[in-house]
Amino acid sequence: MVPLLSWLYVHQIELLSNPDRRKTGIRFEADFNNRTMDISIELDLTEKVIVREDEKGKLSARHQQEPQFTPDYTDKFWQLYKGDDLLAEWYTDALKKP
Repeated sequence: MVPLLSWLYVHQIELLSNPDRRKTGIRFEADFNNRTMDISIELDLTEKVIVREDEKGKLSARHQQEPQFTPDYTDKFWQLYKGDDLLAEWYTDALKKP
């Protein structure tokens, strides 16, 4: 499951970050006995494709890149000033994932 979740994080981040899609977007079923195990995994994947028709009626499809995760904070250490006065300092988890 870890490699699958890692792939989803890059290519289908909305399955992990969108609460509605998180509820039903990843499903699995396991059937096992004393010697074997079958696992079925279902994913609600999406792919953004732009299709255009040229003047001759020929269709061309262009696959769009998936949006990439951008952290809310890019720095771990923050300082808040009012003029020259330091009001506060704090640390954040700069690479926190959804």
